[in-house]
Amino acid sequence: MVNLSGRLTRLSRLPANQQALATRELIQMSDMYLLQHDPFYGRVLSQLAVTLQDRPTPLGLRARETDWQLVVSPRALAQTAWTGAQWLAMLRHVVLHLVWDHPDRYAAALRSPQQASLVRWATDAAVNDYLDDLPADAVTSRTLQQVIGHPVAAQQDSAVYWQALRHWRATQTPTTTATSRTAPTQRLGDQAVDQLATATPQPGQRDGHLGWQAGQLSDQAQREQWRQQVLATTATALSAKQRGTLPGQVQAALTVTPADHPLNWQGLLQRQLGRVPAGRQPAYGRFNRRQPQRMELPGQTVQTWQNIRIFVDESGSMGNQEIAYLLSQLTRLLALYPASIRVYPFDTVVHDHQSFTLNGRVPDVTRVGGGGTIFQAIFDALPRLLGGQPGQLAILLTDGYGEDRVTCPLPLDVIWLLTSPVAQFSVHHAPGRVISLAADPQLQALRGNLT
Repeated sequence: MVNLSGRLTRLSRLPANQQALATRELIQMSDMYLLQHDPFYGRVLSQLAVTLQDRPTPLGLRARETDWQLVVSPRALAQTAWTGAQWLAMLRHVVLHLVWDHPDRYAAALRSPQQASLVRWATDAAVNDYLDDLPADAVTSRTLQQVIGHPVAAQQDSAVYWQALRHWRATQTPTTTATSRTAPTQRLGDQAVDQLATATPQPGQRDGHLGWQAGQLSDQAQREQWRQQVLATTATALSAKQRGTLPGQVQAALTVTPADHPLNWQGLLQRQLGRVPAGRQPAYGRFNRRQPQRMELPGQTVQTWQNIRIFVDESGSMGNQEIAYLLSQLTRLLALYPASIRVYPFDTVVHDHQSFTLNGRVPDVTRVGGGGTIFQAIFDALPRLLGGQPGQLAILLTDGYGEDRVTCPLPLDVIWLLTSPVAQFSVHHAPGRVISLAADPQLQALRGNLT
């Protein structure tokens, strides 16, 4: 560790034309240190291609067509005054972003100036809560608590923090922003509050998130296949004792099934979700088009889903591993939408008491039903579960075998996700959109493991 600190000090004193070589030597030494003392992070880092580029932040991930690349800026790194421990903490920071799939989950949101800073803070807080020896300006859940002004639970998924930050900013008005400027000691002070309210970059940001936007949406499936292969290789190389020392959420990420071919149903579902707006919401960052001269009146933005209800068929044909996998895939897609997501198991009835909120991480799935399948039970329960509010979406995850006709009493959008081919779907003229997952290779692999 002392040697890494010395290398960083030496890097800060070298002329610009010698910093690249010194940085490569530092990265190599750091990887060797982690392989010896923290093999999980060392194994993941050793599978990342490294490139040196002159960027404003010392390090970060950049999307390529088929994988993710670690980008390090020698000039920015030389200006950090980090210790060896802080440098290693930031390498672990980048690894956890990759492990929890933050880059692809939030790439689209980062392209929105209104959301970019919120995503940075939410994902950094989710990662930093698991790390020690961080630089002084690192964002954690405690930082978010100071900004938002009410308790924030530690070690939550980034989607939980992002939702909390979006709710906080939606409550900010020109009056409350002006008030915060008059109280420098309130929360984090003027600078931090204004940065979140206006979505400007944080000056102390140390890992760059701009590279998350470099990839194309159409290539996400290939990057996901590579990411899961990296995690599978890492899991195989670790001993049971080494895995046992990792936090539970990291251990859960290592339990993956590599896919042989790119996925496709996620893209279909994402395109379907993007076609249907769910009303409008007030936005104080926009002018009111009807009365632009009145600065106190908010404008409007298109609102995405407020409430998403996922109904999981527990009739017996789908195993717990299949359900957990499909819910994890839905979590990645739905992270882009500021929605309340609740999961309900069903068979001949909807099991309300066994429902749970989906906050970015899938809990252990335990079957509570197991009888036949009656889809109409869902549609009969929807008026009670949704309360007639606008911006509703129902997703039915099922094998597709039930009655042949259903009636939907509410004007809401419905998406059927079938684990069987569409041709075997029992419902005629089903309301909403029907998408088959039968060709998903990961689903096929899980089913093969159960046979």
